[in-house]
Amino acid sequence: MVDEKEIEEQATDSEAADDSRSQLNAARERFGEVIGGVEKRVQGLKKGAGKASQQAKERASRASAVAREKYDSAREGARQGYDKVTKDMDQLGQDVNEYVRHNPGKSVAIALGVGFVLGILLRPRRD
Repeated sequence: MVDEKEIEEQATDSEAADDSRSQLNAARERFGEVIGGVEKRVQGLKKGAGKASQQAKERASRASAVAREKYDSAREGARQGYDKVTKDMDQLGQDVNEYVRHNPGKSVAIALGVGFVLGILLRPRRD
């Protein structure tokens, strides 16, 4: 015969097992929800990182275009300045040559005067 106590113990064990199973199932569900939430957050972070990366690329591209534009502008300004100075120096050389041809005496006198002044200014000093 089966003892009444054994039946009660088996019932209690069965209830405990059922309770353990239901707690385990509830824990699994909560764990699944947590994992799902984490996965959603990771996806959100990936999207945010992708957007930030794209924005950084766009800003770098714009900055590069602006820098290229400034560089080209400065280079063109320097080229124009060089061309103007070269043209002015050529014109000055032509003007000096023309003056010397028309006024050779004055040119020699001016050259002697300039040479004398430079000689005085550049001579070594004696104490």
